[in-house]
Amino acid sequence: EAAGGGGFSTGTWRAGVFQPSANFDDRCVTPRPNTPDRPGTVIDQNNWLRSWSNELYLWYGEITDRDPAGFTTDAYFDVLKTSATTASGQPKDKFHFTYPTDVWLSLSQGGVEAGYGAELAVLAPTPPRRIVVAFTEQGSPAYVQLDRGDEILQVDGVDAVNGSTQANVDVINAGLFPDDTGETHTFVVRNTAGVQRTVTMTSATITHVPVPTVSTFPTPSGPVGYMVFNDHIGPAETPLINGFTQLRDSNVTDLILDLRYNGGGYLDMASEVAYMIGNT
Repeated sequence: EAAGGGGFSTGTWRAGVFQPSANFDDRCVTPRPNTPDRPGTVIDQNNWLRSWSNELYLWYGEITDRDPAGFTTDAYFDVLKTSATTASGQPKDKFHFTYPTDVWLSLSQGGVEAGYGAELAVLAPTPPRRIVVAFTEQGSPAYVQLDRGDEILQVDGVDAVNGSTQANVDVINAGLFPDDTGETHTFVVRNTAGVQRTVTMTSATITHVPVPTVSTFPTPSGPVGYMVFNDHIGPAETPLINGFTQLRDSNVTDLILDLRYNGGGYLDMASEVAYMIGNT
């Protein structure tokens, strides 16, 4: 995983006082070869995370500022977020996580990652959990084994709904989100009719299709465009251009942009989409 950090590692922490994150760039406990990384400490890494979160995190004013000296880097990242909840009681920030750098580069630049090809909607992250299949990539292991709406009940023999120990959570995460290809895991799922079945899947190299559907349909006020946009990643640019060109040439009067299965990605890709909509 990429890690930042830099000088000031022996400085005294002062709540609410932040050095620029650039002062801590590229200092890592374990520098990666062939990168700008330089030798650093855990405090270096934590200082970078603290300053970077203060500069760029959406709800930066809701982060409780804690002394970076009291945490491992993984633990410090976990607390650098808002603890607020929505009106429904769900966490305000549902997307606070890390990717190993090589995994993120493979996904964001090539649309490729290890997995089953299933997009999971974690409707309730703590017991009693509710984990539902939201989408499956055509041609993937999940496409032939899972259906939209299937609920995950067990993962490798562990209760995915009520399992509460750290060992349970580790098994659930390892099964649902495999790190590598060739991993085989077994699931008990329940479909929307209430019927349970056992499914065994082996993780594979999944190539995401960021824009799987572009179509139009007639209405009394004119043709309406429909586009499914699943990933704000680099490979999305060309199919987005082609899709909006198709919609423009069809003289659509309205657009439905389906983001139900979109996990986010590059902000500049979001800007491009907004520009294309405005000029279609």
